[in-house]
Amino acid sequence: MRASGFFFNAEDQTYLITARHNLLPTDASTLATGQLSLSYRTEDYLPTIDIYLRDDPTFTVKRVDLTEQSGILLDAGIDVIGVPITFSPEDYGYVVWTLDDITPENSPELLDIIGYPGPSFPDPDPYDRETYAQTITEPYILTLQDDFPTHQEGSPSTDQIALGIVTGIDDSTSSYRGYSGSPVLGDNLAGIHCADVGITAINPETGEKSVHPAIAYWQADVLGQLLK
Repeated sequence: MRASGFFFNAEDQTYLITARHNLLPTDASTLATGQLSLSYRTEDYLPTIDIYLRDDPTFTVKRVDLTEQSGILLDAGIDVIGVPITFSPEDYGYVVWTLDDITPENSPELLDIIGYPGPSFPDPDPYDRETYAQTITEPYILTLQDDFPTHQEGSPSTDQIALGIVTGIDDSTSSYRGYSGSPVLGDNLAGIHCADVGITAINPETGEKSVHPAIAYWQADVLGQLLK
């Protein structure tokens, strides 16, 4: 229930894009991660989606049921899902991305993730749409550095998933878990958040190791693969 997403249009259809594991059972070990090891697994099936659209001073809520939808964008090897919607996100001031808006791979060096991590959501129990819509906070922004130094352990990227070190964490963003499905933005759309990970760096002079918080994200061109 606590997740983020964004809007994407292709072939005259607009989709809500988010992480598949927010809605459907997902085993990260089966994903197309190359050398990158992801260890999360979900078993929940959550077909009913309430989409909260900022409509000052609160939110308008649109409900979508996966069991009543055809044309869902889905690939067993990708933790991204596209759910067709019938309303116009632009009416609420939202950007709708297209394949022409995808940031070229490995550019720029600094990226932003915009989403709603756990601390920005109200207590979900009991859940009431009207109450919920009145208490969601403003979104958070995380900045990622994706040009890893050569002494990093592990693969900084794969064919479809990239990593970015979270920079500038302070008291307001230290609890950043809960961004699943958030857009990763460079010059335009760069990716889709899928997991929080730790990156171990080794100081080449002292050999000392330190762990840095990082984000794994699907590069945005996987949206083209979902459309095939």
